[in-house]
Amino acid sequence: MTCILVAHLGSEVVVAADKRETRYMADGALTVDNDNAQKIVRTPAGIVTGCGMVEMLNPVKDHLSTQGFATTDEVLDLIQQTRKTYAKANATNPQLERHLARTSWLFTYSSTTNGQDVTRAVFFHPSLSTETFAVVGEGRVKCFPGGFSHEQAQQVEAQLQAVVSSSLRAGPYAQAKQEIIKYMRHLMSEVAEICVSVSSVCDVAVINGNDVEFS
Repeated sequence: MTCILVAHLGSEVVVAADKRETRYMADGALTVDNDNAQKIVRTPAGIVTGCGMVEMLNPVKDHLSTQGFATTDEVLDLIQQTRKTYAKANATNPQLERHLARTSWLFTYSSTTNGQDVTRAVFFHPSLSTETFAVVGEGRVKCFPGGFSHEQAQQVEAQLQAVVSSSLRAGPYAQAKQEIIKYMRHLMSEVAEICVSVSSVCDVAVINGNDVEFS
């Protein structure tokens, strides 16, 4: 599983994702495969990432990274079809509904509002809807839990939101951005202490339209 932290800073979107890959053994036990996975993938429009089952995540990531997309409806259709394909292939798996419920995607793209270029961050999460995307609005944050509870994710989200709001108010922007990135790394290390499927080390991407900078 994966932990993803998102902060929409207005002109830019910051996304952090841990680097651990895990898999379930035949007896149901979770084992760590490696701590060097690249979970944030560049696309012609920005980035795509996600948490959950790699058998569902990777087909969407691979397609968007090479083919891109013209509309968000194309991405929604791709995700829905990928979920259907996975469900058909794993129809007898007693964990199927759990896997479907815990797999989500996030992607970014540039758009124009009132004549100004803006960066959109939208996500698909089955707990909210399987028919539409949700949006991470300007000044807002999101935590995608992988392997820890919804309540714990809400706590992480509230902590990040407080730091983002206070940092952006205090300014200047460049300094605020660095403080936010630093705190996102701190939160990831805290999550790693309570969740075996999350690594303390994470990749961070700063997205401005289709320009992406990794750190």
